[in-house]
Amino acid sequence: MEQTESFDRRKAVQNSKYICGVVEGFYGRPWTPEQRKHLFKRQNQLGLTTYLYAPKDDIKHRSLWRELYNNEEMTYLRNLVESAKDNNVNFVYAISPGKDILYSSDEEMDTLKNKLDQVRSVGCDSFAVLFDDIEVQMQDEDQKQFTSFAHAQVHIANTIFKYLNTKTFMFCPTEYCESRAVPTLESSQYLNTIGEQLAGDIHIMWTGPRVISRYLTVEHLARVGSVMRRKPLIWDNLHANDYDLKKIFMGPMMHRSVKIKEFTSGLLSNPNGRYEANFVPFHTLSDWNAADRDLRESECCEALLVARIKTTSDESGISSRNGVILNIDCNTETIYVPEVSLVNAVSTWIDEFITPSVTNAPQPPQLTADVAGYVPDRRECVWLLDLPETHGVIRPEPVMPAEIATENIIQSAVAPEEPVPSELNSLAAEYSQPMETEDPVESQEDESMVSVDEDVSAPVVLPGLATTAEEIRNQRLSLLCATCEMYYLPFENGPRVQSMFKDFRWLMQNASVMKKSFKEIETLDPLQSEWLVKYDGVNEFLTSAIDSFFFITQAPNKAILSEIVPYAFDAHSCCVLLIAVARWMMQGNALDNPENNLFEDFGSTEERWINQNGFRSETMRVLNVVDDIEVLLSNKIFLPLCMFCFDIRPFTIADKEYISGMVTVMLTTNQELLHRRATNFADRNIIPFLCSGAEHNFLCEKVDETGHKVRPVCYASAHFDGTLFSNFLITYKEKLKEKYRGLIEDSKIGSTKLTDEYIEFIQNSQTPMDIEEWYPKIPDQIFENYPAWVETYFGMDASDAHPMRKVIQVVAVTLAMNGSRGYFLTVAIDDIERQKYFLELGLTDLGLSICQRFRIFGQTLRSTSRQSSTSE
Repeated sequence: MEQTESFDRRKAVQNSKYICGVVEGFYGRPWTPEQRKHLFKRQNQLGLTTYLYAPKDDIKHRSLWRELYNNEEMTYLRNLVESAKDNNVNFVYAISPGKDILYSSDEEMDTLKNKLDQVRSVGCDSFAVLFDDIEVQMQDEDQKQFTSFAHAQVHIANTIFKYLNTKTFMFCPTEYCESRAVPTLESSQYLNTIGEQLAGDIHIMWTGPRVISRYLTVEHLARVGSVMRRKPLIWDNLHANDYDLKKIFMGPMMHRSVKIKEFTSGLLSNPNGRYEANFVPFHTLSDWNAADRDLRESECCEALLVARIKTTSDESGISSRNGVILNIDCNTETIYVPEVSLVNAVSTWIDEFITPSVTNAPQPPQLTADVAGYVPDRRECVWLLDLPETHGVIRPEPVMPAEIATENIIQSAVAPEEPVPSELNSLAAEYSQPMETEDPVESQEDESMVSVDEDVSAPVVLPGLATTAEEIRNQRLSLLCATCEMYYLPFENGPRVQSMFKDFRWLMQNASVMKKSFKEIETLDPLQSEWLVKYDGVNEFLTSAIDSFFFITQAPNKAILSEIVPYAFDAHSCCVLLIAVARWMMQGNALDNPENNLFEDFGSTEERWINQNGFRSETMRVLNVVDDIEVLLSNKIFLPLCMFCFDIRPFTIADKEYISGMVTVMLTTNQELLHRRATNFADRNIIPFLCSGAEHNFLCEKVDETGHKVRPVCYASAHFDGTLFSNFLITYKEKLKEKYRGLIEDSKIGSTKLTDEYIEFIQNSQTPMDIEEWYPKIPDQIFENYPAWVETYFGMDASDAHPMRKVIQVVAVTLAMNGSRGYFLTVAIDDIERQKYFLELGLTDLGLSICQRFRIFGQTLRSTSRQSSTSE
C-alpha cells in the first residue's frame, strides 16, 4: 500500500477491492444468529470486510434449497444482513443447488431466481452459487442440452449473475483444488471451460493444492489464475475442523505469503465450527491482510526472539509498536510474522477470557464439584466438606455417584457432535447450540452497561511469583499461548510443542543414563547433565500447559469456556501423562529406548495429517511403546465430569504416611482408630510393593490454584515381575501375622479386649483379619502373558475415576517401556462396580484367583518382548 503522511491503513483496508473475511462453510452444526452478529462486530474491528453465508448443513442453503424462507426466518435473515452492514461487512448469501438441480429446466431456474429474490428483498446484494462436493454426472435431460458438466454450471451461474446484477458474485466449482482436477490442473477440461465461459466479473473459489492446503504459493496460484483466466478467490480451509471434531486449530495464518494477494482476488477463512476457538485465526488473518510484506530472511531471528520473549518473560510488554497490537491500526510499514501475530492476538484474547459473557451463549459443561476427602466405601450420598463457596467453577453441591448407571458413566471426553438433523435451520427461532440458554433480558444488555465484579473478572493467579498486573498478564499470556501451540494447525504443532516432543524422544532414548547414581551436581557426567537440561525444558512447558487448564476452567466468560474446555481437558490429560513418565525416567527407573526398539507409527498411512497430527496424536506417537496405543490412551472419562487440576508423580516409601491418609477420611472421628487404619493400609497395600523392588509406583494428587498439592486422589503400584512379587508375599505375610498376632487374637469371638467401636470400625473398613485373605493367589498361567502385578486404590466416584484412568495409563506405558508384555490386577469378587469399570477401560476378564475371592483383569502391552540395554 502506498503511504503518505495522512495515510489511514484502516480506511485503506476497508476500501480495498481485495476480498478478505470469513466463510461459514463447514459441515456440522452452524453458528447461531447471535454468534454471527458477534462475528460481524469482530470483523469490523479487524478490517475483515466479507462474510459468506454457506453452512453445509443448514437445510435451506443446500438440501432444501428450493424452499422459500418463512416470515420468521426472513426476519432473522434481515437482522443478519443489517447487522453486517452496520459493521461494514459485505454479507454474501450462498446457495448450493448442485446435489439435485436439473440444469436444463426453466422451472428450476425460476425457482432459483425466486429464492434469491427473496433474500435480495432483505437488503442482501452479494451472492454465490456453490457446486462443491456433488456428483459429477448429469441427468439425462441435462446431457441432451449441455455438452459437459461445466457448461451446465456456467449456464446457471451466468444466468443468475446477469439476472441479479449483483455487487459481488462468487462461484465454487466442483473441481475446487488441484488434487480434484481431472486429469491435471492445466489439462482439466472442466476448469478450462469454467475459466473461458464464466462471466469475467464472477469470482471463482479455490482451496489450493488440496482440500486443506498446507501451503499456498505464488507459483501455484499463478498457474491457477492462468487456467481460470482470472485471479482465484481463496476458500481457505487451514483452520477447518469439520473432518475431525476432536480437534480445533488455534494457530496463526501460516504458509501464505503476503505476496499471494497479488495473485488472488481475495481470501476467505473457513474456520473451526467452534466459534470461540477462532479468535487467534481471525486476528492473525487481519494482520496478514493489513501487512505490506513478509518478514525478510535477515529479520527472522530478531522477530522470533520478540515472540519468544513475549511468551516467556515476566518483564516484557505485549506490543512492539507503542501499544499498537493489530497491523490494521499501524500507519507505518507493516510486516506479517505469524508467531508475533499469534502472541499479539492472545494478549487481546486474555481480556475476553476474564470478562463475563453477557450474550446468549452455550452454557459451560455441567461440572460436578469434587469430593473434599476420600471415601473408600460406596455410600448412598457423598457430601462435600469444608469447601468455600467460591471453590471451583460452581458452588458445592452433593454428588451422588450411585445414581449414575455404570453403562452410561464412561464416554468420550470430546465426543463427535451428534449428527445434524436434516430439518436443522439456523435461521429458525428455536435453533441454538447445544445447551444454549434463552435470556432475552440479558441478551439485550450492552457489554459496556454490564458491571463486572472485580473478584469474578480476575481469576486466581496461577503458580509463580507474579504480583504486578503486568506480570499476571504476561503469565496468562504464556498459558494461553501454550494452549494455542497444542492446538495449532492441521499439519503441525506449535514450535515449542515440536521442541518439547523432540526433547522427550531424546529423554526416552537415553533414559538409562539416569540409573547411574550421583550425590551432588558436580558428580554428574556430561550425558546426565544434558539429560537434566532437556528434562527441565520439557517439564517447564508441560507445567505451563497444565496451568493453562486451570486458567481456562476458571474463566468467567462461559461462552469461551463451553467451547474450549473439552479440548483443554484433553490436553491436560496428555500433559499429566507425559510429565509423569518424564519424572519416572528422571528417577532412574527406565531402560533405554533406542529408535530401533520403538514401535512403528500407528494408524492408517492415508491422509496421515488428518488422523495423526495434533497434540494427542503426537503424545500417542512418542509413547508408542504399547501394541495398541490408541486404545490404551482412548480418552474415556467418568461423567459427571469432575473438572479439577491434578498431577501424577512417582512415589517412594517416604510417601507412605501421606498416601495412607487417604483411608482416614469420614470413617470415624477417633484419631487412634484412624491411625491404626492408616498403618494397616500401608502394611497391606504400599509396603510390600516398595520393599519388593517395584519401580512403577504413581500417585495422583489434586492441585490447587497456587500449584500446591491439596490431597492424594488415587494411586497404583506395579511390580514388573509378578512371580517375584508373589514369592515375596509368602515371607512377607508371615511377618504380618507376627505383627498383628495380638489384634487377631483380640478380635476373636468372645474377646472383650476390643471395644464395640473398634470392631465396627474394622468391619466398616472391609479389612479381613486373616492375613492370608489380604492377597489373591494367582494361577501360574496368568504370569506368562501378564507378568506384571498391579495394585490400584481409588474411589468409585466422579472425583477419582478419571484420574485413576490416567494413573493406569502411566503404569502401562512405563511397564511397556521396560519391555513388559502385559499386566494384571485383581478386584474383590463382590465389587461389581469396580469390575465393570476395568472392563469399560479395555481390560480383559481373566477369570478368578485360585482362592476364588478375587477376579483377575489383564491388559496386553506388547505382543513381543524386547531386550533393552541397562546402564550400571
